[in-house]
Amino acid sequence: MKGRWNTLKKEVSEAAGEKRAHRADEGILTAFLLNFLFVLIEIAGGLFTNSIAILSDAIHDLGDCAAIGFAYVLEKLSKRKADDRYTYGYLRYSLISALVTAAILVAGSALVIYSSIRRLAAPEEVRAPAMLVIAVLGVLVNGAAVLKTAHGHSANERVISLHMLEDVLGWAAVLVGSALIWITKQPIIDPILSICVAVYILWHAFANIRNVMLVLLERAPVDFDTASYRQALETTEGVAGLHHLHVWSLDGEVPVATMHAVVPGELTVAAAETVRQRILETSEHFGVHHATIQLEAGAEPCRDSECHMEDVSEEHSHGHEHHHHHHH
Repeated sequence: MKGRWNTLKKEVSEAAGEKRAHRADEGILTAFLLNFLFVLIEIAGGLFTNSIAILSDAIHDLGDCAAIGFAYVLEKLSKRKADDRYTYGYLRYSLISALVTAAILVAGSALVIYSSIRRLAAPEEVRAPAMLVIAVLGVLVNGAAVLKTAHGHSANERVISLHMLEDVLGWAAVLVGSALIWITKQPIIDPILSICVAVYILWHAFANIRNVMLVLLERAPVDFDTASYRQALETTEGVAGLHHLHVWSLDGEVPVATMHAVVPGELTVAAAETVRQRILETSEHFGVHHATIQLEAGAEPCRDSECHMEDVSEEHSHGHEHHHHHHH
């Protein structure tokens, strides 16, 4: 009876998990539609008030819109399991979304900065009262979106919530700026404000591009401590030596590792397997759930003197348990 009860409990919690995932999807979709609608209003408002600051905030929101749209699609895609064509699964697709979003932001910001510099040379009148109204709207709409996504659990939702918070701040800046323009009658505040927003957007876009590049360059995930991992592996019971440790990541978050571990030559296959299990446990402890381990008998030198990279890439298959036990 107890087993039946546990199965039921598991089913219920899985259903709840799926429901939560579904909620995350719905939350992301709602945020996307709201944002997109708002971007259109902003662009119209920016043209109507003749304010570049509002247009630059529209670019900011458009970037978020793209990010949210991709997040929605990729949330679905990345859940797909690995298949024959994508043997590592679909995690890297998130890098493409990050790059495309960054490209949209860079292009938009460049346009805004170009227009703003022309405005600095020849300031134009802006409709400050209308700007103020749009800015208040901006703060309210994005504030509501922050509240909606603030208690999201998935990393995606948290990122989106942060984006929204930035938008609120951007609109707060426009609000203060439009009030200043209204009071001081200095239209030049508008292009100055928009350059500030655009530079801020560019700074973030380039940071994102840099992160994508680091992942593509097979760098270990940013917060991964390779030195401690190596030390833990070397001190694992039964491991005589370790070389060719490679740690990289598919999406910048999930670490993947391959290694050659030297074990005493006289071990039976079963004993060697125990050592391999211990290495896997150590890896799990470091968050590496996908480790490929090649065991080598202590007596024999590693086949490749330098252990060439080509060998390493061939070793990503899991059939490494051919340990030449011909010591009869």
